[in-house]
Amino acid sequence: MNFLNPFALIGLIAAGIPVLLHLLNLRRLRTVEFSTLRFLQELQQTRVRRLKLQQILLLILRTLLIAFAIFAFARPTIPTSLPLLSSASRASIVILVDNSASMEAADAQGRRFRQAQDAAQRLVGMLRDGDEVCVLPLAGRDAMRDIGFTRTFAEASAEIERLHASEGRADIPSTLRTVNALLDDAAHAHREVFVISDAQTSTLLRETGDTSAALTVPASIFLVRIGSGLQGLEQNLSVDSAAFVTRLYQVEKPIEVEAFVRNGSDRDATGVLVSLAFDGTRVAQRAIDVPAGSTRSIVLAAPPQRSGMIALSIELEDDAIDLDNSRYLGVTIPQPARCAVVGSGLGAELAATALSLPGTGRDQVRRFPTMTSAGPALSSLDVVVVTGGEWTTSDVTLTNQFIERGGGVVAFASESSTLPSLLSANGLTLAEPRSAPADKPWSIRSVDEQHPLFTGVFKTTRDRKVVETPRIKRLRPADGGIVIAESDAGAFLSEGGMGNGRLIYVGVGLDGSWGPFGGTGLFAATLVRAAAYLTMPRDQGMDAMLGASIAAPVPPRFASEPAFLVADRSSASSTLAPARLPSTTLLNLPPQQQAGVIKIFTRDSVPVMTVAVNAPNEESLLSFHGDDDWSDGVKRLTAAPERVVVTEPGRRLSESIQTARVGSELWPLFIVLAVMCAVAESLVSRFMAQESTSAASP
Repeated sequence: MNFLNPFALIGLIAAGIPVLLHLLNLRRLRTVEFSTLRFLQELQQTRVRRLKLQQILLLILRTLLIAFAIFAFARPTIPTSLPLLSSASRASIVILVDNSASMEAADAQGRRFRQAQDAAQRLVGMLRDGDEVCVLPLAGRDAMRDIGFTRTFAEASAEIERLHASEGRADIPSTLRTVNALLDDAAHAHREVFVISDAQTSTLLRETGDTSAALTVPASIFLVRIGSGLQGLEQNLSVDSAAFVTRLYQVEKPIEVEAFVRNGSDRDATGVLVSLAFDGTRVAQRAIDVPAGSTRSIVLAAPPQRSGMIALSIELEDDAIDLDNSRYLGVTIPQPARCAVVGSGLGAELAATALSLPGTGRDQVRRFPTMTSAGPALSSLDVVVVTGGEWTTSDVTLTNQFIERGGGVVAFASESSTLPSLLSANGLTLAEPRSAPADKPWSIRSVDEQHPLFTGVFKTTRDRKVVETPRIKRLRPADGGIVIAESDAGAFLSEGGMGNGRLIYVGVGLDGSWGPFGGTGLFAATLVRAAAYLTMPRDQGMDAMLGASIAAPVPPRFASEPAFLVADRSSASSTLAPARLPSTTLLNLPPQQQAGVIKIFTRDSVPVMTVAVNAPNEESLLSFHGDDDWSDGVKRLTAAPERVVVTEPGRRLSESIQTARVGSELWPLFIVLAVMCAVAESLVSRFMAQESTSAASP
């Protein structure tokens, strides 16, 4: 027996009131005046016993009257059918439709998402007048959209047809928490939740340590399975993840991306085509073999033809699930750096020549004899290369201001006494010059190959031996900061910085007394890559998960902007104002329901950053729960595990619903019993009153 209004049972406390009054009456003594003892003789023993029985009968009838009335208010039901009491309870029904990526798969019955929609339509067709229903997706639900029940079944049917497959993961625990609030406001005491899904194992994933019940409102849960697991499915591959190999991004220079392709099926895949696209245009393609149940990596490369923000995607050919065939990355390609060379002599000539080589995007490089003379032009420059010579205090001040505002500086070693103050302001400590033995010059012994300056330059150990290592006669190393290249006598290349800018310090000068570094191929490569690196945004972008809130940190150089333009995957733009916190500035973006790259600009169309939004990869595993495991998993999510039923579309689903919804409500029976007790109590009371009157008459 179940109660549709169980809180009314608290009223059973009132059934104790007649008992309490009866006990109190027993303790009350009455004084009866009489003039002779002959009345005591007339009192017969049988009349005393009859009076006690009548009082007990009244007590029982009054107690039952209250109890039956309370039971009627509690609306007890039983699943079996009784004559005159059988009824179909009106119900508040929530239909949860799995629209995750795995539902894109097709079997002998067709596309599984279409099967789920058909099952939901059959449920709507079984509703009765007075029922209310709400249709919700299990993946990609817009959290900003209001949800509620409707009694217009045509509207529910249209809502089912409006559902579409999402790239996100079906999340049963989270959706049941949403259903909690919905059922709290339900009009009917009888509540049902239908979960229509392929029972992917990922549907029941919860945060680590979360063991609480997701659904605390008493409700029947029907699990409607779509498909039979892996049976009848095509082969499915997915792009599990992707990452940049290249760390330095330049126009017309190849960008390398490593992608991991997973075969989530039980058959080997051969000759799988993997493509790289820039802003939706395919620019590279390779084939790969992926054994069943394994993951393989592949590297693709292509040169961007323009500067600015670019949306990269790794794509596979169509298979069982198309929604997991893409992975997105965002990158900002800076424009060729506007460079100037400060200094004179052969070193300045070599630097200017290297920076204007073909492929750098620069036809010419501006020249200045000193940093002070370059001062008026610094606002139009990105990188300044100082080839040595004497540094004045004014030169140091101008250089630090240029770096702090976001500029980049390449400084070569010199004998200048003020050079230490420049490096100190940028986190480096300059040592005194030191000389190598005349017969044994120093050389570069190690390079940080993970630093963007040299990432991808040295492919193998064999290649590294080919690189021309300069013979270092003199060195003025710097401690601290980031050591990019190490020589036998100390740091050869170091990185420091201040504010929004960076400084690359080279521990040798460009005149012959320091060695022949300026005449080597490494010199030109280092200088050209340093110019590109110093103009590369520090905040290339961020990654985000589909459906999650996005708090994008605004790069410091744009922190004063009052608003930003945000362009989503479809190029639809909106304007957002940042949130300014004491330690940072954030741009709060709404949860995205479609994977892709968001591009953020200033209102003057200056690129700020990218946000690459990708779907979770659990949907690609194609691992499914059995009926028992699925039922046990859902039971752990609800406060009423005994009301979880596994069924399937078709006749069995109809029978399960009818069994749950059609039964006998016993409240009419309890009303009748309460009325009978009231009538009986009235008759007994009247009889006792008449008997007392007759006994008192002479």
